[in-house]
Amino acid sequence: MAPPGPRLASRDWLLLLSCLSVGGVVGYLALLLGMRLLLEPRIVEESALRLSKQVELVEQVLQQVDPEELPAGVLVRDQLPAAVSLPRPLSRFDRLVSDAMRREFHLKRELRRDQPPLQDVWGGHWVRLQLSPAGTPRRLWLYQSERLSNSLWYLPLLRILTLLIGVLGGLVLFLRWQIERPLARLLRQLDGQGGSQSLPLLPELGIAPIRLLSQLINRLLERINATARARRQLLQGLTHDLGGPHGRLMLRTELLCERLGGECRQLAMAMALDLERLRSLTDQLALLGEQELPAESRQICALDDLCGRIAASQPPGMVHLRVPRLLVRLDPEGLERALNNLIDNALEYGAPPVELSACRHGQELLLRVDDHGPGIPTNTLLAMPGPSRSTDRHRQRHRGLGLAIVERFCLDHQGRLALLEAPGGGLRAELRLPALPEPTTTRPFS
Repeated sequence: MAPPGPRLASRDWLLLLSCLSVGGVVGYLALLLGMRLLLEPRIVEESALRLSKQVELVEQVLQQVDPEELPAGVLVRDQLPAAVSLPRPLSRFDRLVSDAMRREFHLKRELRRDQPPLQDVWGGHWVRLQLSPAGTPRRLWLYQSERLSNSLWYLPLLRILTLLIGVLGGLVLFLRWQIERPLARLLRQLDGQGGSQSLPLLPELGIAPIRLLSQLINRLLERINATARARRQLLQGLTHDLGGPHGRLMLRTELLCERLGGECRQLAMAMALDLERLRSLTDQLALLGEQELPAESRQICALDDLCGRIAASQPPGMVHLRVPRLLVRLDPEGLERALNNLIDNALEYGAPPVELSACRHGQELLLRVDDHGPGIPTNTLLAMPGPSRSTDRHRQRHRGLGLAIVERFCLDHQGRLALLEAPGGGLRAELRLPALPEPTTTRPFS
């Protein structure tokens, strides 16, 4: 069945709308906070200015005329509406306006907020007028609408712009949360997949297309893991089946060597040597069939002592050792097997002496095996140690099972194998392994 198309699911749309809503709410709250900190002082000042000017003007006019003779736009009453006549505590904004009138314009007037039913849809204030003794003795109240002045014409546009910025922020949050972070995690885990271990599955996060991509990659990884398991089982079965016939042949060859003499004995001894090499190849096949190197097999060991044992196992004068005193954490048996393979290749296909050296370069431990042979052509060297499909005999014979063992050792230790040209001619095999965070170095005793 074909997979679904790369479309957003209902869950993705719901998350997108949620992010946009949250962004709009945050933007509006930011606008309110900005108005409280930046715009409110200006609005209070303008409201106090309008009220003060209107109160002073009306009080001066009422010294000459009666309230009934005021223009139609000026509302003055001697009785407050029933909803306003009840004493109520002033809001914070009204207290600020009253304080500004008293502080800036020296007008101490009683101020009350209009209550429903409102005189104006924008709301307003009732201000008690103070008339001189020569004026009317009535207690009058002036109504002033709370319409904003022309200097704050941009406030509706500011609200719209703030909401749009908030919605855009919600969209950015959705893109980062559901697209950028899942893709970054997907790429990071794909980049960190090991070469010889069982490949872990990827998390299925993000929007529907990214989840679909993760599912398809996970199916591919499952098939790769199944193929690797089958290959390991096949190699383990082959090495197990080869063990019985090989052991019987070795026993019979030893018996022939004891009973025969002359040329027949030499032939039997040559057969024994071939069987011994066959046993070595069988052991290497068994190593390839093993699973990933467990972390428990890694231990801290002295690199110079380990390399000294390897050099001592070779004929005298064949291996020159230049390894300082370094403490490393790795699998000593695996390193010994890898270096022995490299030294054997150097002696068989290169020329003695073989130089075994080590040094610490930054956060890497460099182990080098140099020979003095003819080397490998540069065009062949650049492609190594990748799989060989060419007819180049140099490349075929240098790309045997021994290098595969070395490569696997490097991958198990999060390192890599590099084949380079040796400074003195010949081939350099370089193992680049992670070093200890704080390697301990000491001088050898003299």
